[in-house]
Amino acid sequence: MNLKQLLTVLFFTGLLFGQEQSIPGWGLYGGMGMNNVKMNGSDADDLTPKALTGTLVGVSKGVVLGGMPLFAGAGLGQRGFKVEETETETDEYSGMQMSMDIKGETSLSYLDVWMVMPYPIGPGVVWAGPSVGMFLSGKSKLDMKMEMNGVEMVNESLDEDIESGPGDDDADYGIIIGYSYPLPIMDGKLSLNGGYYLGLMDHDDITFNSIFAHISYRIFE
Repeated sequence: MNLKQLLTVLFFTGLLFGQEQSIPGWGLYGGMGMNNVKMNGSDADDLTPKALTGTLVGVSKGVVLGGMPLFAGAGLGQRGFKVEETETETDEYSGMQMSMDIKGETSLSYLDVWMVMPYPIGPGVVWAGPSVGMFLSGKSKLDMKMEMNGVEMVNESLDEDIESGPGDDDADYGIIIGYSYPLPIMDGKLSLNGGYYLGLMDHDDITFNSIFAHISYRIFE
């Protein structure tokens, strides 16, 4: 099964089995994620990626598949990272000192479709399952400064729209795992959720990951 087929299965499974409402129905969620990447290859030695904050919003639905309760959903999510590197070198013969400061951000927006299996633990529910994302848009920003003996030589900022996903891949997929805690307000319709996304697709020696937290509100039973 290729990625497009998997995306289609995840989406239409939620719609088709949404008629069986033995578990909570439609809901909304929104929150934040600390997005980052794992780098392999030569870039892993030169750059140290740092987390970039992004937003996520979407809808969720309790479904039953083959008698098994599941939660499915779709929404807008982000992936990305930032880098901050400062280097200073001094020429041992002339004594001239050169410093370079580089700050960059890459933010990518995806349409994420996911499905997880819940399991009650304590007052809440732990859940895990697959997630597939389709690239929508992206932006990159680079600020670069260079000084020589304290004199500014370069000061440039570059902003660019990204028209395709990393490595020209329009899709990304991975595993999400997390925990939902029902808040003791609004008749239990409001929940606090936290989780982790582990990307499994390699995009030219880059894989995505994210720690996220969001609030969900159950609209219908």
